[in-house]
Amino acid sequence: MAKRPVSASPRRRRDAAATREAILAAATRRFAVQGYERAGVREIAADAGVTAALVNRYFGSKEGLFAEVIERALDMGNLLEGRRGDLADHLARLMVYGREDSPERVYTPLLLLLRSAAEPGAVKLFRRDLNRTELPLLAEQIGGDAAAVRAVMVMAQLTGFAIMYHVLRPKAFADARGEELVALLSRTLAACIG
Repeated sequence: MAKRPVSASPRRRRDAAATREAILAAATRRFAVQGYERAGVREIAADAGVTAALVNRYFGSKEGLFAEVIERALDMGNLLEGRRGDLADHLARLMVYGREDSPERVYTPLLLLLRSAAEPGAVKLFRRDLNRTELPLLAEQIGGDAAAVRAVMVMAQLTGFAIMYHVLRPKAFADARGEELVALLSRTLAACIG
């Protein structure tokens, strides 16, 4: 009976869910820093410790990968659940303080949008996800007349606030107390939420 050669390093155990998660995490970081056009599949694969072929096998293409990154980054479902009564205050607190489980997760969609806003393909994917998932969820939570338009107004206020507060950081915002900003933003959101 012939002996099998002993390999110098142990074989890595295959774990499809962990590999997929590593690729999505690496892609989210790359897209948030470099934008859609400049982030390369090879670099994303290297960051995740896999091959570019494996990235394509899991996501089909760079576009498919970006679409899934956007979908995960914009996921509002768990943020809105059971929040109708205090939705304005809840969203304002998220914008000012971030999420308790992961404060930086609030900034990821903003960075993805800012880095990719001049790229038509990326904007198309953002628009598709907003129209298909996020805005209808928010409109359903808001309810009432013109809920879809009011949902877009809420999203516009949140995006504008996030750019001013987290990116441009004017002195008035930098000097303001967090609770003061929460109260002001909450009032403007409540006007659209109703």
